[in-house]
Amino acid sequence: MNDDAPLRVPSDTPAASAALMLGCSPSQVGPCVRACGGLTARYGVSANPVCPACQHDRPLAPAVRRRG
Repeated sequence: MNDDAPLRVPSDTPAASAALMLGCSPSQVGPCVRACGGLTARYGVSANPVCPACQHDRPLAPAVRRRG
């Protein structure tokens, strides 16, 4: 297990608590589009429909790996 991986915010977490963990407002909290059961800052200006845990798990595209 990788200790650097972000924790998944469970879907039963109250919006106010999830917002504190995700660095957004409660109105911006929503479910991850990957159906992982996690929450993400899904709405608003800095929205990302994929939660931090899934972003970490997502493999890099081959072109991105080559640049490194």
